[in-house]
Amino acid sequence: MELFEQFEHIKFYLLGPYPRGDVGGLALNVILAFLSIAFSSLFGVILGYSRLSCRSYVKLPAMAFVEIIRSTPLIMLIFWFYFFLPYVFGGNITIFWSAVISLSFYAAAYEAEIVRAGILAVPRGQLEAALTTGMSRYKAMWFVVLPQAFRIMVPSFVSFFVSLFKDTATVFIIGVLELTQAGIIIAQREPDKMYAAYIAMGIGFWCVSFSMSHLARLLEKRIGIFDLESIRPDACRDEFMLVPKVKKDGEGPDNTPVCAPPESH
Repeated sequence: MELFEQFEHIKFYLLGPYPRGDVGGLALNVILAFLSIAFSSLFGVILGYSRLSCRSYVKLPAMAFVEIIRSTPLIMLIFWFYFFLPYVFGGNITIFWSAVISLSFYAAAYEAEIVRAGILAVPRGQLEAALTTGMSRYKAMWFVVLPQAFRIMVPSFVSFFVSLFKDTATVFIIGVLELTQAGIIIAQREPDKMYAAYIAMGIGFWCVSFSMSHLARLLEKRIGIFDLESIRPDACRDEFMLVPKVKKDGEGPDNTPVCAPPESH
């Protein structure tokens, strides 16, 4: 089968031309995602926190940045930074760092909204109670509000990271030799096996995305964030369906609590 014949190129799919060249393939997608999240996290937190300010000179620039970046397709941002940065700085910037910078700006805008929503989700009384105990506003935010906000943000952050990993596939457009570009090269070398090459690319992205999602559920359970799927994957809530299932005689409702953590023995 043509798909199994793609195992001949598995090293190229995973690492690109490494060790004879730079790291590429699926490994480069993972590296791009981690570097983008690392570089954008602090900037995203500052932007999200700035959006909560009532001072126009603080709020409006942050709001403008977030709205412009979120309203612009990622592929346009990649092209823009690829051509704009060398022109501004007057030097050559590699396609790798052009991709990292564009993905970092893109990620910062979305992380800012996650941070803003997480802080707003913390009840106002938490800050007021901390201030009445004699805490400074800085300590109240750092030790009371932000820890609670972080717990709320974790699912959204992890979901966005998985999405950002898949978005790294767009950097092939400027010549970055990641998994998509590797698959295109193989498909061009073997046109009769093009479909198998693209299926192999999809399997690679799925394996990493599924693994990240599973680790996210473990992280949520470890820090005490429970959802229905984490507790009981086979549970259902038919009362939320537009067309509920007709229950048989003597069949009662499922009274399992939706968001309660599992009982410890």
